[in-house]
Formats: sequence, structure tokens, C-alpha cells
Amino acid sequence: MSLPFNKQRSRRLRKKMRVGEFQELGFEYELKLKQTLTPEQEEALMDRLLNELILPRNLAASGWVSEGFVMAYLRGSATEDDRQATQAWLAAQPEVAEATVSALKDAWYVEH
Repeated sequence: MSLPFNKQRSRRLRKKMRVGEFQELGFEYELKLKQTLTPEQEEALMDRLLNELILPRNLAASGWVSEGFVMAYLRGSATEDDRQATQAWLAAQPEVAEATVSALKDAWYVEH
């Protein structure tokens, strides 16, 4: 969904729409695995990701093993530190051959 961001909106509406000063940022991740994982191995990797990185940093994640999106839990933005920590954590996992983490981007709207 793309919105005309040059339109004048009230502060309340900008907050509700998460635009302007209320924009929220997150980042994508993509993994290349060393080998195909069983469903149990995938679940174990995702459990570690959630318990060791996502929850302690008060983040939320969508997606699964091969790709996903990370943003702040509830309101706010993921930080550059969160992005770098995610890159380092993913790259350090024994199942992962290559981990790519995008730059911070709008968590609610696709930029064209």
C-alpha cells in the first residue's frame, strides 16, 4: 500500500497511520543454510532466535527460517544496533552458511 505522504494530516492521524514523526523502522533478514533442515531443526533454530535475540531486545519477528522481518515489539523502531546484533547472531549459527540483513526500512509501507 502506498500513500501520498505529501498530504497534510493531523498529528493524531499521522500517529495512527505510523507516518511522519511516527514512522516505524524494521529490517529484513535472509538466510542460506548449509544443508536442508528437518522441521525439528528449523523449529530449534527459530526458538533460539526468539529466546536469545528477539525477546531480550523487545523485538518482534515475522517469517521463518529462510527469510523474515524484524521490528520493535508494539510501538517504536528497531535500531541500527538491533540490526547489527541480528546479523552477527545469525551469521554465528552453525546451520547458517550466509546471513543477509537489510538496511532499516519502513515497517508498515512499501517504498517505491
